[in-house]
Amino acid sequence: MLMNQHKDYINEPAKTIPVLTDADVVVCGGGPSGFIAAISAARNGAKTILIEHYGFLGGMATAGMVGPISKFNFQDERIVLGIPDEFLKRMQQMNGAIIDLPSGNIPYDPEIYKYVSLKMVEEAGVTILLHTSVAGCMYDEHNEGKLTHVLIENKSGRQAIRSRYFIDCTGTGDLISRSRLPWEMRNIKNGELQPMSLFFRLGGVDTDVLNTLMSHDGVKYANVQLNKLLQEEMVAGRLANFGGPWAVHGSTIRRGEVSVNATRYKGNAADGIELSTAEKQLRQDVFKIVAVFKKNVPAFRNAYLIDTATQVGIRETRGIIGLYTMKAEDILTPGNFEDTVAYGAHPIDIHRSDTSKQDVSFLQKPYPIPYRALIPQESDNVLVAGSCLSATHEAFASVRVQAQCMALGQAAGLAAAMCAKQDLPVYKLSGNELRDELKRQGAFV
Repeated sequence: MLMNQHKDYINEPAKTIPVLTDADVVVCGGGPSGFIAAISAARNGAKTILIEHYGFLGGMATAGMVGPISKFNFQDERIVLGIPDEFLKRMQQMNGAIIDLPSGNIPYDPEIYKYVSLKMVEEAGVTILLHTSVAGCMYDEHNEGKLTHVLIENKSGRQAIRSRYFIDCTGTGDLISRSRLPWEMRNIKNGELQPMSLFFRLGGVDTDVLNTLMSHDGVKYANVQLNKLLQEEMVAGRLANFGGPWAVHGSTIRRGEVSVNATRYKGNAADGIELSTAEKQLRQDVFKIVAVFKKNVPAFRNAYLIDTATQVGIRETRGIIGLYTMKAEDILTPGNFEDTVAYGAHPIDIHRSDTSKQDVSFLQKPYPIPYRALIPQESDNVLVAGSCLSATHEAFASVRVQAQCMALGQAAGLAAAMCAKQDLPVYKLSGNELRDELKRQGAFV
């Protein structure tokens, strides 16, 4: 069994790395924040390159099948507009999303998501490198806060891309953690990260009986009967842990199908061995859970497994130490920021890693998210968007969801393009100017 002991080391020989190309902005990661960031930067005049690990875009929404897309509304008010809203409408035009539920949670078809996201990125003039991972970075010898190159790995081997600005949208801080910029594992207080979950989809389900749509008050419908059955499996020792379960129109919108969020694994998804262990365990758990549903619940009597997600869903790993760190009070009793670039409205939603329980604190109104939370301390030319932003464990439990990641992606992409035009360090860009330009471009700020 592999262990992270690191008792033995080697020295990798120095080698010359070819520089593939130059850019104004390199976006690392093509998930919900990343593909939106790339579109935003390119539409605002920046020569933009998007690096993505998989052969498609969408990240947790497609590879992870994490659905529905939350949270575009607070009550009946839309709080995420701009490029993310344009994306939803284009999916809807292809019958790939239900975008008008009062909850603001968006069921969708992952294949339509892949197609529309790629189409919009290409239309914006972004250069896309698929099947490509972040392998490292180079920084200015006189200024460690200024990156000069990102190192990438793909079928061509190791290469470098020179760029003026960089945005880490990997979700797990793959660029930031390889730099000299400050970051931390998110829940440093007690070390308990939110668990990983493997989504799966079932067909042959009597969805009329099951009541699959998200409830209109925005509260996720966790089926009480299914919860009781899985609790019994845990007590009997046949299942290590579970969450929910939620069997909903999340990453499917077809009658007779549901996407299921029920598995749960305690571990650090930024650790290669722990991530591998989670994948192995949760794929076994899926089959156990499906068997229990089929045996005991009439709505699942004729159900069959359509597919499991390409990878586990990751809730929480690394985050930057930013110029501003969002805290629980910023979510629960929000004030105002001069540099507001997005709004959130998802509850503080903490999935326990060692039990099937969940701690939820609902909100009284939307809260603003400042640009400074996207800027690592000491950074000259690096921003983040999505799950890498600067936030405490509690605040992150709200701001981590996909609609907010998308909104932050638009903000980060625009900020990088504006900095490139003005030749500014990212921390010197006026938050007021950024907010005003976001508003002019249709964002909700």
